[in-house]
Amino acid sequence: MTSIGPLPSSRSASAHVCIVTPGQIGSNPRVVKEADALYRAGFRISVVATQTLDQVEPRDRALMHRIPWHLDRIDLRSRWRWRLRRGIQVSLRHAHACIGVERFGDLGYSAFTMPLLIAAMRTRAELYIAHYPAALPAAAAAARRYGALYAYDAEDFHLGDWPDDPAYAMERRLVRGIEARYLPGCAYVTAAAPGIADAYCEAFDIDRPRVILNVFPLSQSPPAPTPRGTAEQGPSVYWFSQTIGPGRGLECAVRAVGLARTRPHLHLRGTPAADYGEYLKKIAVDAGAASLIHILPPDDPEKMECLAAAYDIGLVAETGHSKSRQLCLTNKLFSYLLAGVPPLMSDTAAHRKFAEETFMTDFIYPIDDVDALAGLLDQVLGDPNRLATARADAWRLGQNRYNWERESGGLVEAVNRAISAPGRIL
Repeated sequence: MTSIGPLPSSRSASAHVCIVTPGQIGSNPRVVKEADALYRAGFRISVVATQTLDQVEPRDRALMHRIPWHLDRIDLRSRWRWRLRRGIQVSLRHAHACIGVERFGDLGYSAFTMPLLIAAMRTRAELYIAHYPAALPAAAAAARRYGALYAYDAEDFHLGDWPDDPAYAMERRLVRGIEARYLPGCAYVTAAAPGIADAYCEAFDIDRPRVILNVFPLSQSPPAPTPRGTAEQGPSVYWFSQTIGPGRGLECAVRAVGLARTRPHLHLRGTPAADYGEYLKKIAVDAGAASLIHILPPDDPEKMECLAAAYDIGLVAETGHSKSRQLCLTNKLFSYLLAGVPPLMSDTAAHRKFAEETFMTDFIYPIDDVDALAGLLDQVLGDPNRLATARADAWRLGQNRYNWERESGGLVEAVNRAISAPGRIL
């Protein structure tokens, strides 16, 4: 385990908050933003995270050089130890299926839960905030041990993470069991989109979670909007994620750029999933777009907005293949706005509602409709005045509404209310 930063040695006037996540900080900007905001608000912050992927290590290290809060990284890179943990997890999953012991369900869902639980139990805090279902039993157990509170941040509607298929029945059963057990005891629940908040309220009969959007700090935006991007290969369409893979609407996008009269270049930033890069290239060849597709390397999450600003328009192409994907508003949507890049959005329930609220319904296209997306690309990229206006409008939305300076106030208020509730003694 790697520990960064001083641990508080005793209680002080400021409460100690411990954030627990199964991910790495370099691949989870929401955790980093949360920790930064609460630290600036005067809380003492510890983050329990993991160390698993070598490709994320440079981003972890870069963050570790500047974070003012304490970080515990659980090193899970040992292959034989991971196989052992995974074997135990699978055994507990089967045991839960046979005899229904709740504890087996908690530990059988994810191999991350046990190490997170051990680490969280070593960290005394007044409030534990869990990210993802794998961290929720750990946060609740630590809170129970120290007579503290725990909370939950739902970045997705996790019960709807999988397609509606019997093959995923066990995963859904385990997630439902964990969330149903622990959500009623949360001091508060936050959600990353309005639709996610509504889904949790309906599925678990809890108070509607407070919505904290996946927006980013103003310091990461360019100083002013520009009428068009600066990418050498243009007109340009941009998309980014940690992984370039299926189920993200990219096949439709590749075919659309091949069909569009404006012949735009599609720039994809991320790590291609196994064999997917070659698959996408084959689609591009068949679509007459082989020279129009560009794969870009992953980069620091805190650079995403400035990198995006170099491209004419952004793509948010969710296919809605699961309920969670129908309800989410992803990081990239808000990165585009902050960068001053108009987003072209697939017609999911969440995108449709967001577009109506922001007067961007003209930038919606039907899911996987190649002709419609090609036509929309031509409408925007083929009209320099419309493109310039759309870029200025996107930038203003990022500056005036969709930024972390505005959104983080709701998070700080939720934490303050929880730990200062009547009867709490810190």
